[in-house]
Amino acid sequence: MEIKAEKVEQITLSLENRQGILADLCAHLRDHRINIRAMTALESGDAGSVLLVVDNPEQAKSSLDEAGVIFTCSHCLAIEMPNHPGGFAHVAHRLSLAGINISLIYASATRSAGRALGIFGVSDLEKALTLDWS
Repeated sequence: MEIKAEKVEQITLSLENRQGILADLCAHLRDHRINIRAMTALESGDAGSVLLVVDNPEQAKSSLDEAGVIFTCSHCLAIEMPNHPGGFAHVAHRLSLAGINISLIYASATRSAGRALGIFGVSDLEKALTLDWS
């Protein structure tokens, strides 16, 4: 089972919870030639949070700054793995055995590509990057 792990920068934005705001954000990133690798959004009343992993975080941060968007950054573990039953169980088990807690996850998979991508907030990112995923 080929698993690729890497450190990625996650951009977290606080946005107004209104129709069209996510479309505006995605169009802004598109217009600045920034590709979204992973995204999740959570709402809480009148506000919401969008968590993004993009192909060019420095360019994304610069364009968001210029647009006056408030955001924070953190590092996460991105894991690309085969898309089959038990794939995420394997990753969670390896992290658990290493004493690494998972505080956040968002993921996606496609049948056609046969691969899944998970973005994990973990308690010890540097240790997670050294794990043997086989």
